[in-house]
Amino acid sequence: MDKIILLQHDTIGTIYNEKLLPLFFNRIRVHHEAILKIEELQKKLIEKNFEKEDKNSVVNALNIYKNELEIIVSGYFSSLKLEEEMLFDAYYTSLNTHLETLDSTLKRTQDKERFFSLDTDSKMLRFRKTMKRSLFNLSKIPLKIGNVFRKTKKEVTFWQQEVPFKNATEYYFKSEFTNNLGGVVAAVYSEISEITHKYLLIDKGINDAIEYFLSNDVALIFSEELLSNASAVPSLKTRIENHRLTILDVYEATVLKYTNALYKADTIELSAGFFNDQKITKHQKSSLEKSQKEEVLWQNTFSVIKSDWELDIEIFQIIFKVMTIYRELENSINKRTAIVTKELAGIKKYINDVKASLTDAETNIAIKNSIVNELKNSNTSFKKIIEATITRITSLDFPLQINQFEESALRILKTLSTKRAISTDNDYSSKTPTSSINYISPYELVTYQSWPSLADKINQAKLELNVKVTTFIDDINALVQVSEFNLESALSLFENISKENTPKKVALEGLERSEDKIEDLKNTLTNVNIANGKLLLPGIDKFNKSILALTETENILEIRLTIAKAKSIEKSKLFKKKVINNVQNFIPIALLFLKTKYTKSVASVKNILLRSGLYKETTEVNGDLSEFLKQAEKALDELPYVYQRLFRSETLQNEALFIGRSEAVETLHTAYDTFNKNQYAATVIVGERGSGKTSLIHYFLNKNKQITNTIFLSSSVNISEPNEFISFLNSSFDKDLNSIEEWIAYFNSGKKRTIILEDIQYLYFRKVGGFNVLHLLSSLIAATKNTVFWIVTSAKYAFQYLDKSIQLSEVFAFTIEMNQIDKENIKEALIKRHKISGYNLHFEKPPIAYLSKKFLKSTEEVQQEILKEEFFSDINKIAQSNFRIAFMYWIRSTVMVSGSTIYMRSLKSIDTSFLNKIPPAKLLLLNSILLQERLTMSDIIELSSLGAQQTRNIVNALYEKGLLTMENGEFYTINIFLYRQITSLLKSKNAIH
Repeated sequence: MDKIILLQHDTIGTIYNEKLLPLFFNRIRVHHEAILKIEELQKKLIEKNFEKEDKNSVVNALNIYKNELEIIVSGYFSSLKLEEEMLFDAYYTSLNTHLETLDSTLKRTQDKERFFSLDTDSKMLRFRKTMKRSLFNLSKIPLKIGNVFRKTKKEVTFWQQEVPFKNATEYYFKSEFTNNLGGVVAAVYSEISEITHKYLLIDKGINDAIEYFLSNDVALIFSEELLSNASAVPSLKTRIENHRLTILDVYEATVLKYTNALYKADTIELSAGFFNDQKITKHQKSSLEKSQKEEVLWQNTFSVIKSDWELDIEIFQIIFKVMTIYRELENSINKRTAIVTKELAGIKKYINDVKASLTDAETNIAIKNSIVNELKNSNTSFKKIIEATITRITSLDFPLQINQFEESALRILKTLSTKRAISTDNDYSSKTPTSSINYISPYELVTYQSWPSLADKINQAKLELNVKVTTFIDDINALVQVSEFNLESALSLFENISKENTPKKVALEGLERSEDKIEDLKNTLTNVNIANGKLLLPGIDKFNKSILALTETENILEIRLTIAKAKSIEKSKLFKKKVINNVQNFIPIALLFLKTKYTKSVASVKNILLRSGLYKETTEVNGDLSEFLKQAEKALDELPYVYQRLFRSETLQNEALFIGRSEAVETLHTAYDTFNKNQYAATVIVGERGSGKTSLIHYFLNKNKQITNTIFLSSSVNISEPNEFISFLNSSFDKDLNSIEEWIAYFNSGKKRTIILEDIQYLYFRKVGGFNVLHLLSSLIAATKNTVFWIVTSAKYAFQYLDKSIQLSEVFAFTIEMNQIDKENIKEALIKRHKISGYNLHFEKPPIAYLSKKFLKSTEEVQQEILKEEFFSDINKIAQSNFRIAFMYWIRSTVMVSGSTIYMRSLKSIDTSFLNKIPPAKLLLLNSILLQERLTMSDIIELSSLGAQQTRNIVNALYEKGLLTMENGEFYTINIFLYRQITSLLKSKNAIH
């Protein structure tokens, strides 16, 4: 028996040494390696001298530290999956294999000790042994009597025992051993938790120093005592050896119990039934459940530590990132102010040259001639310089920089976790019950508690910067008037020259005042970042302090309670408002119902049909609508300058404002890659006027800086003759070539280039021979396919006509159609531009016919949301995929600007049903213009089947009614406000498709 037990001791000992101990030690080793990395990282930071470094460098260093720390902490805890990777799985698998080799039972003679009392036996057991021995002696009496008469005596042996060998081995080395190791497992996890907590506390000490550094204008200094906790951490060898000895003691103790059990099994001391299959299975299940429960509780502890540490890290990462993007904002503003300062220097140089000219003039005649010349130049040269400066300033998009700062900050906030575990029990050295864990959303806490105050400051900064830029532009514009007024005043003095105020003196003093004004403007530019800082920096500091409160569990619980209360109060206020609103609306509604029941029923049906579009009242084009159509630009001019520019079509060239069209961009990429492979890649972009064709090209080019040697071509006049096309190319490239063959040779002899030819609808005329230019262009594109990447844009309906007429689409390898886009993209484009301005929005109610009972019963906040959604729904129905139409209707819908709020009128009252009554002659004329986008009066007369005077009358009538507008004082084009309605009408008449 001893040999059998020794064999099991050695065999199972080998299994646990190979399959169990490595897992134990690996968990310790992985933890120790992570801790050493953290210690090295912390030591490196603490020992670094930051006293001579500027704040930006310090913030960068701290951000790097937190990023590296996050990698180590998250990496370690992510690998610690106690619930998924059971510690004993490999051990159990090998042990089960070994158990299959064992005999189920072993028969042997019971030991003497099973019959005789031992000092360690209880009284009951001694009694039972006495009884057993008596029975044994009684059972052996016949044998003893027989031995008296036998020559060969039979040996008197103790009773046999049948040991449940396999089940007993399984019981002790599977269930019991697992249970006994529970304490060791707890000791390992407790040690991991305690050591980790020490370094978490070191990091919290680092956090305290960082917080003091951020709150005060002092150098970042860390206490030398921070690392004192680290010195108490034992080495990896010591940790492993301590736990190895403990596990060995547990194993030897289990072997001892196992040995005793084998000797006693199937005796009065230990029933064989104790090891039956059912009890073994039950005991094993209980052991596993207990082990798994312990693993879960320790996993809870590690989850809390992980959440605590990672939350600290991500809070400081947010702080550093916000500070970094604010620094980027400052740099961006500084770069732009430097550019504007350079422009102002050009203006000042011009004024200095004028001063020098006047100073050099000695006689009154010379002075007068100099003033007269400068007055002439003021309306030409000086005005051009001023206009160029203003264009430059507006193109720099100062307010957009703050908006990009806001968007970057929001993107940073979205990186915050949405679920973190916190516990009221901060004892990290013990197991954590699930009941003591609460889950929070740092993202919700920050966005609800901390972000709103900073968002208000950002919005205020936008408004102030918008006002400053507008005032700045007005002041620059005024320089022309100031200059002219002073020169005119000086010129008037020649009629009555006095000694005190000579013309020269007055002129020079006026010019000096202009110089002083320029210096004031420079100072204004210099103070832009200072002004932004006065608004934003306190907001950022407040934001930082607010989110730093989340690093303390007590604060988190308090903030959660505050938010819950605020939400509850908010809901109760909304409910109260709703009740009051319902009461206020009930009485007039009830009276109206009683007084006009029949009339209202009829009106309700009519209004439902009106809202659904199933019914339209027949109207003529009235004065109000005509005025609405004609006054778009006037409305634009009355808005703040910065707001105007946001909704002018040219702002679409700004990459930050580009929305959607990802498939179109991808097609352009494919086309360019094809061109680089020396394959045919001519591309045409087809879309309605204002659908974003040019914007798409600018976005593509901005994203692909490697595309150089690019030129944009667009004819300012309509071309239909080959010689006109050659002249157009000559003027565009500053050449003097005479034929298309020479142009082909020119393009093929030079470097590869990209040519963007816009609006090819201007290169034909609907007459005999009117397509010759397009035929020339087709030959040019085909012959230069390897040296020129051709991108051509065309109006949608013109391209459809040309494709049917001369199969124009065959010229191009890639056709990009600017099809209808999702209404959310139109909404995003509008909101994004408006948001940059910093203004608030207020939507006015439409006529009562369009208001539902649900709307009337809603609170003002809910009403505004309903009106907002309906406004965007209406504008999308009109604009569909056309950004320009959407922008112009947005601008024209503005009623007024009051303080920081822009008021928007409803689009529901705009009625264009009069278009259905347009006579065929006018409809044909509109179709002719649509197919070429623009036509002169002479072009229209030539295309018309009516007489010249009748055609003029129709054109003038359409223009006066607002259906047509003038472009460059020469071309008639369809009013953008009616573009969608007219194209829809022409489609219904099968004139276009």
